[in-house]
Amino acid sequence: MSTTLHTPSADIAARVADAIVREAGDSDSEQIIDLINGVYAEYQGCVLLVDEEEPELKTPKTSFEKIGGRFWVAECDGNVCGTVALTPTDAPGFARLHKLYVSSAARGRGIGEALCNLAEQTAKSELHAENFMLYTDSRFLDAHRLYERLEYIRQPGLVERADASHSIEYVYTKRL
Repeated sequence: MSTTLHTPSADIAARVADAIVREAGDSDSEQIIDLINGVYAEYQGCVLLVDEEEPELKTPKTSFEKIGGRFWVAECDGNVCGTVALTPTDAPGFARLHKLYVSSAARGRGIGEALCNLAEQTAKSELHAENFMLYTDSRFLDAHRLYERLEYIRQPGLVERADASHSIEYVYTKRL
């Protein structure tokens, strides 16, 4: 059973499955970092270096707002169990999905799909995007299955990152 969130502006908290989805605040930083660290720990060689590679996680709301984006969290029992962010891009008609993570304990409840849908709906309504794109580590097989189920199309080629995780990423796109 899939759960879809129908609040494009997400100005108020909304319930998804047994989670509450709301705009992230900068005060959520520690829980967001802990969540992403937990997800990375599931994959050999994935490391999260916040200061060096992802300093935006220290101030997620402020950092994403500065570039015209948004950041949301899903809470399960009062703790952050999922994240997603969205930004505009330089490509006309495109927006980009970032930071889609769901804790292993919260997977299978439709939270990832609902967060994706929220980002897509907001990209359309607030950024007037016609297309959505994302980069995903080649090791994140569950994420690939979700994106493909949601009709994202994997583009040819790979992106090799010069990061501590030695990431090799796929690019996915979707017409909104």
